[in-house]
Amino acid sequence: MALSEEIKKIRSSIVAIGFNPNPQQITIVGSGFCISNDGKILSSAHLYNPLDENQKRNLKAFVMVEQKENGLEAYRWIPISLVDKNDQNDLVVFQLETYQDSLLKKVELGDSEKVEVGQEAYFIGFPYAAQLINDGFGVTLVVNKTIISNIKKDGVDPEHKRNWFILDAISNPGNSGSPLIDLETNKVIGVMAIAFRTQSKTQPQLDIREPMHIAGAKPINLAKNLLAF
Repeated sequence: MALSEEIKKIRSSIVAIGFNPNPQQITIVGSGFCISNDGKILSSAHLYNPLDENQKRNLKAFVMVEQKENGLEAYRWIPISLVDKNDQNDLVVFQLETYQDSLLKKVELGDSEKVEVGQEAYFIGFPYAAQLINDGFGVTLVVNKTIISNIKKDGVDPEHKRNWFILDAISNPGNSGSPLIDLETNKVIGVMAIAFRTQSKTQPQLDIREPMHIAGAKPINLAKNLLAF
């Protein structure tokens, strides 16, 4: 199946995650995706942990509610709340307050133990969402194609479980929590969690971080105990 068709099948499962600093403003902190038929969202715990209590109470997901024939899509902000999280593996599960009127559908999860170096994949989320809104582009769902460049194993755990997929891709702020999807099966094999950046040589005084062509995702099998609802 063509990548364009795979993306069409999964894009309504992806959400942006944010909160209202005031009634007229939204701050977007990252991405997430639906992993159940009752509105549960999987994302990265590091998006949630730094928030203060008021921000956590006002947390919302930007959910697709309409797909038009001309390609336009409509979204709605829906409140979410914490279900559970695993800080060791940087994973969190949220519950949507309402989901029945949305186009949200759960993704299929793959087996990250079967992933091999060189395998093709893609991730899809909402990088630089606030900046794109301010520049007049609206909230924009962005797709990045990649390969699995390396597979890291936990050197502390005696079972040496896989705990990182290193990717040949640029991941930007807002991609955290995006699903990493196997190109062949269109199943989720990981959760985007880290972007590697280096200090700019051209504007070091501004601390502008230039992206490296390396990113990291947590293997999806690390989330499966968290998803035993």
